[in-house]
Amino acid sequence: MRCLVTGAYGFIGQYVVRAMQQEGWVVVGAGRDLKLGRRLLPDIEWIGCDFNTDLDPETWRARLEGITAVANCVGILQSTVKDSADRIHRQGTIALFEAAAAADVRRLVHVSAMSAEANLSSSYATTKTAADTYLEELDLNWLIIKPSLVIARGSYGGTSLMRGLAGLPYILPIAGDGRQRMQPIVVQDLALGIARLAKIDKPVHTTLFAAGPDILTIEEIAGMYRHWLGFPDAVHVHVPHWLLRPVFWLGDIAGWLGNATPMRSTSLKQLQYDATADSNPFAEASGLTLQPLASFFSANPATLQDRLHARLYFLRPLLQTVLALFWILTGLITFVPSALARAVDVLLVAGFSQGVASSLVIIGAAVDIVLGILFLLPDWVRVAGTLQLALSASYLAVLTVTVPGLWLDPLGTLLKVLPIMAATALVMALAEKR
Repeated sequence: MRCLVTGAYGFIGQYVVRAMQQEGWVVVGAGRDLKLGRRLLPDIEWIGCDFNTDLDPETWRARLEGITAVANCVGILQSTVKDSADRIHRQGTIALFEAAAAADVRRLVHVSAMSAEANLSSSYATTKTAADTYLEELDLNWLIIKPSLVIARGSYGGTSLMRGLAGLPYILPIAGDGRQRMQPIVVQDLALGIARLAKIDKPVHTTLFAAGPDILTIEEIAGMYRHWLGFPDAVHVHVPHWLLRPVFWLGDIAGWLGNATPMRSTSLKQLQYDATADSNPFAEASGLTLQPLASFFSANPATLQDRLHARLYFLRPLLQTVLALFWILTGLITFVPSALARAVDVLLVAGFSQGVASSLVIIGAAVDIVLGILFLLPDWVRVAGTLQLALSASYLAVLTVTVPGLWLDPLGTLLKVLPIMAATALVMALAEKR
């Protein structure tokens, strides 16, 4: 039995791959970053796909040869400069559905979202709903799985945000009144259920809600995370949604540029929806006894790495932004006539001619601005950071040789540049782009 798992190196997809193997499947992973997939899951076969561009069922025909079942685990929170929620959730996914129907795939399990039931005015919900509705009309042995909040030993998206909030000192911010209800499901339960349900023909043409056994509020879940991490009790601060909207709009901008943040307007909308449902049909169909969240936390004690991740969750992007602004503003300030003259004077003392000194300062200021902007982009943060470190080291080396008197200033170059270099290296090490 061969199962194609799309989004196989994603948060849920990786667990589905391992659960499939546990159930005796030969797994073929599909994703657009094959190098990453082969690093994370080196023991399975991989094929390339991109739901942004693979919008024709013919594109999938060869990929489905010899495939018994398909588990579709692809999804994004919100559109970015590179990814379209409509293409990924609707057009590309429907192309896969049509190809699976034409190829007589024996079973297709599609991972949707519980919020797609709520008819929310977000592209995430509407595009997910569109694909679900289309699948329901196909002559195909399909099964739709709609999870509630998915909890894992690691974290991603909303659960990472909860950890970050739980890691703040003294206070625990809660969105709104904190009464929004969820039924967290452990990712191993979800993945094993998908693997088992892909292996059997029933239920067919059915939607199952994958929800845990306990109904908990957002505030209760956040408090459980803080206790699990081992942090002392904090004051719960309820933040009204109207006050959160500007913050989440900034998250929209960061997300559009490719930064993986769950603090986007889609998340804020989904926080106003109760993600609850009857968990018995999924548990009975898969033959599972679903784990309560408290039991999962008890069986998986938090580690030092978990606490560091929580403490650094907001600090890393803050540090990245401050450093980027430092480079951008340094470049802009250099173009102020008085600052430009002072910088040129330093190079004149070092022996450069007036023309060369002026050119070097202007070029250096422009490079500073460009590197600062690139440092904000996840695809470029390590490249920009490396160039920033190289430039800083070069500045130090040149100034040490040519202007030794500069070191006599107690607030001189060394004391300013070395901490910035260390902070840059830290942001690079913590960059989420793998």
